[in-house]
Amino acid sequence: MTRVKICGIKSHTEALLACRAGAWAIGEVFAPSSRRIEADRAAAINRELGGSVVKVGIFVDEKLDTMEYIIKTCGLDMVQLHGQEPPELVAELPVPVIKCFPVKGPVDPDVVKRWRPWAYLFDTVVEGHSGGSGVSFNWDYLEAVLGWDNLILAGGLHAGNVAAAVKKIRPLAVDVSSGVEFAEGGKDPQKVSRFINEVREADKDVT
Repeated sequence: MTRVKICGIKSHTEALLACRAGAWAIGEVFAPSSRRIEADRAAAINRELGGSVVKVGIFVDEKLDTMEYIIKTCGLDMVQLHGQEPPELVAELPVPVIKCFPVKGPVDPDVVKRWRPWAYLFDTVVEGHSGGSGVSFNWDYLEAVLGWDNLILAGGLHAGNVAAAVKKIRPLAVDVSSGVEFAEGGKDPQKVSRFINEVREADKDVT
C-alpha cells in the first residue's frame, strides 16, 4: 500500500486532519518557508499525536546540533533533508533520514546512492523553493530508479494526478503539501481526503 505524507503541517487541527484521513506521516518544516513551524508549537502538537502518525522534520542545510535538539524536543521520528547536506551527515543523525533530490533530468542511481538514506525523495527543481512548489516534473526521469522499494515521490502532486503517479512509479510513498491546500493556504480537509482516496483507488490497480 502506498503511504501518504502530508507536508507543511502548522497546527494541531491540520495534524489531526491528516491522521484521521489516513496519512502515514506528517511533515513539519523547520526551514525558512511560509509553512515554517516553531519548535515549541511542533513539540506540543507531537505530544498530543503520540504514535498515531510518523512525525518528520524538514530541514535545509541546518547544523547537526540544531537538528539533534529539535529532534529531541519535538519528538521527531524522522528527518527530511532538502539542502546540500553531505552524505556523511545521514549516518550522524539519530533518526532515519529521507533525503530529497531535486530532479533536473534523468536520475543517476550511482550519484544518489552515495547518501544511503532510509528513503530517497524526488522533487521538482524550482528556484527559490526547497519543496512545496506545487510544480511537477517529468516522471520519466525516474526510469533508472523504478523498482526501488524506498522511493518517495513529490512535486506538484494533487488529487488529479496522484493516481497516475502511483500506477507509473509505484513509490513507497507520495508527499504532498500545496496540492491539498486552500488557495489562501492551510490544509483543505476535502482535498486531503480526496488525495488519499485517489491513492487508495490507484493501489487497487497495482497490487
